[in-house]
Amino acid sequence: MKLVSIKIRNFRGYKDEVSIKIDDFTTFVGKNDAGKSTVLEALEIFFNNKVVVCEREDLSINHNEGDELIEITCVFLPITDSISIDTSSVTTLGDEYLLNRDGLLEIKKVFKATSAKPKPSTYIVCNHPSEEQYDDLLTLKITELRKRAKDLDVDENEYDARSSVSLRRAIWKNCDDLKLNNIDVPVDKEDSKKIYTKLETYLPYFALFQSDRSSSDSDKEIADPMKIAVQKALHEVEEELEKVKDEVRRKALDTANKTLDKLKDMNSELATSLTPEFKTEPNFDSLFKLTINSDNDIPMNKRGSGVRRLVLLNFFRAEAERQLSEAEKSGSIIYAFEEPETSQHPSHQKMLVEAFLDISKNSNAQVMITTHTPAICGLLPVESLRLIDRENDKSVVKYSSDDVYEKIADMLGVLPEPFSNNAKALVLVEGHSDVVFLKHTANQLKRGSYIDYTFEDKNIAIVPIGGCGNLKHWITKKLAEQFSIPWGILLDSDKGTPDEKRNSKQIQGLVSKGIKAYVTRKREPENYINIDCIREPVFDKPFTNIEDVKKKVNEAINMAEKDVLEKLWPKMSIQQIREAEKYIDDKGVERFEFTEMIEDFLSIVD
Repeated sequence: MKLVSIKIRNFRGYKDEVSIKIDDFTTFVGKNDAGKSTVLEALEIFFNNKVVVCEREDLSINHNEGDELIEITCVFLPITDSISIDTSSVTTLGDEYLLNRDGLLEIKKVFKATSAKPKPSTYIVCNHPSEEQYDDLLTLKITELRKRAKDLDVDENEYDARSSVSLRRAIWKNCDDLKLNNIDVPVDKEDSKKIYTKLETYLPYFALFQSDRSSSDSDKEIADPMKIAVQKALHEVEEELEKVKDEVRRKALDTANKTLDKLKDMNSELATSLTPEFKTEPNFDSLFKLTINSDNDIPMNKRGSGVRRLVLLNFFRAEAERQLSEAEKSGSIIYAFEEPETSQHPSHQKMLVEAFLDISKNSNAQVMITTHTPAICGLLPVESLRLIDRENDKSVVKYSSDDVYEKIADMLGVLPEPFSNNAKALVLVEGHSDVVFLKHTANQLKRGSYIDYTFEDKNIAIVPIGGCGNLKHWITKKLAEQFSIPWGILLDSDKGTPDEKRNSKQIQGLVSKGIKAYVTRKREPENYINIDCIREPVFDKPFTNIEDVKKKVNEAINMAEKDVLEKLWPKMSIQQIREAEKYIDDKGVERFEFTEMIEDFLSIVD
């Protein structure tokens, strides 16, 4: 189940209700104390109320007199399948009138800030019957539903009196006009609680990693990822655990009842006053504890803060790789990370962002971060950015406009990649290795008389921007347009990966606007490398169009993935480049990919 938005009212700086759109990857940007962490902590309170607990002091200081209700609402893409809410019946959220007017599942938790630790009242905001006697069916016990059906003269042949689902369905069907209206249906008492208890099992697991952590023997910075690993593992065997719990419960109750039978023999009055029951559900989380020691058994929390947070970085990298490699995935998770740049070297910051982006591409995962760092923000898709600002002593959220992107760029100091002031045109590429790739290819093609000019000959600057659609791309493009500098762009196609369609769509959109935009026919430039350029005879056949060449080379000759293109492509001869770029098009014509693409880029300044 995916989270699509969160609504906050009367919580800290958010006095008036604010609705915030949530994507697969969402970034909150703003000055200190603007309200970035407040959003993540509101989500923690909604899902867990543990790492951060709702307190009386969380009530907005600007709240209206007499209004002491804190409201946190989450809106989800609904479960499309039928769900079982009792032992004999299945239903859908739509059949139970539990979806809002947009067909989404909207759950509101309300905290009355009159006690030190307010407890939530839970509601589902839905397009629900409001006609009297038809508006409260979800809160009625089965005996009350039977009575209601009888009072309303519902045909007994229309329902199964043993099923709450069947009774509700028949009663609603009996009404000519249910007067559907958007109302708050309480789901924390009586029969409706069963429905919400079932719904809770479908909600995402929310994991919050805060920036201000203490250092102790049980440092949460280390423990939290391991706890998540345990919890996800338990979630995957939940069905088996339920069977274990049921069997333990059955045997324990059987023994208790036999004991009570014996008590009856001694004192029947005492025995009839005792009822065996389980006070709490077993907590399997507490049974599994993972700890990490580094070299020489030095506890991880005794290492530097940067090293400790690197454990988190590599947890996320491992989680991304695991999720993307699994064919079948169960459950969903939301990772929320405050200021991932804390205590990290810039290269590690970039790796962390890449790991986050990889995780967010998984269909069952979402990522949220807060950041102050231009290096991180410049790499992120502009559609993921949410600017949180203070206006009239209130927090406001803005996104999806050029004005917002410009304000974020100015606030954080995100600058375009530098290029010569005499450049007549720009070719935007993803990374610095792509600069090496394009320059060497053009130089070799000119040397072989396949093209007449190089990029230097035409004063065309090749500028790395990290990708298409991110803030660095947006601001560089804006600068080029401001000074009337024409530009083109080359992206990896990422063929065979989840990004392939997105990259192709972005390029098609740019081409439709007259921009010279290309994606590689193969996965990325590394896939064109001739295996003869690798001295060690570890590869006996050319690389395919879709394999991860960087990873294969790294594993084979221990060359850093980021160095593969920069170190191996300059070894490509003109003959090897021509062979690598050759392909047959749909009409059976032999063509040369790089030659045609570079000629097109060079024509920008004709």
